[in-house]
Amino acid sequence: MRKPFAVTLVALAAGVAPILAAAPTRAHGPLFSPAPETIFKGGTELTLGLHTEKATGASEHETAYEASVEAEYGLTADWEIGIEVPYARRDLDDGGGTAVGLGDLTLETKYQFWGRDLPGAQYKAAALLKLKLPSGEDARTPRLGSGSTDVIAGLATGYESRRWYWFASAVYRANTEGGGLEKGDRQFLNLVGGIRPVLTAYDEPDTVLMLELNWERSARDDLDGVALANTGGWELFVSPVIWWTYRQFAVRGGVQIPVAENLNGIQPSSDYRARVEFVYHF
Repeated sequence: MRKPFAVTLVALAAGVAPILAAAPTRAHGPLFSPAPETIFKGGTELTLGLHTEKATGASEHETAYEASVEAEYGLTADWEIGIEVPYARRDLDDGGGTAVGLGDLTLETKYQFWGRDLPGAQYKAAALLKLKLPSGEDARTPRLGSGSTDVIAGLATGYESRRWYWFASAVYRANTEGGGLEKGDRQFLNLVGGIRPVLTAYDEPDTVLMLELNWERSARDDLDGVALANTGGWELFVSPVIWWTYRQFAVRGGVQIPVAENLNGIQPSSDYRARVEFVYHF
């Protein structure tokens, strides 16, 4: 079931590529963390994403697959808005159940409040705000949505030149109660470095390699006013990422590899997370 869907996305991307117009390519950025770039005024960016992750514990195995569609629009050269709609499948092994359906959609905005141009390079900084809405089913086992309305805010900065890239970001996610369960608030810190190994002309395919360091911490979940012992803690990931770009079209993919953790109690820990995206802007 998953393989045909992935093949469909690849076929769609291949069909779009030949009709790309000769417009400037949007700047590169991290895959697993936010970037300071905003799309140009009046521009639209469409992203088809495939995501999978797996976590295992002493007696529990969780696997998730998600396909998402994201649209972003540039209100000005420095301010963009967007929406992301996910469709997910979640499996609990050993007879724990399977759920398939619409996940929680997200409304988002980003404002680039600072920039500095240098010969052949740019510095940028932006603030971002997201609102996650309870559109996913939260009564199933496993849950497809949190049943809560959550707010995500953060800052991102970065540097981009013809050869080198670096990015840094800090994000806070404030979760509210949904169905009696309030997931713990989360914090994210990210550092990213990148390189374009071969300097190519605009009309040639372009490749950029990045390496992300992603740290995330969760507070304990709260069920009907009682903190749950086997929830919360932190994880650290090293995440290699590759970009392939041709004019207005890009394919980017990567994998998050856990390298350290300190989780509370007994709970599944991450085995891996992987994501691939097909991006087109006009």
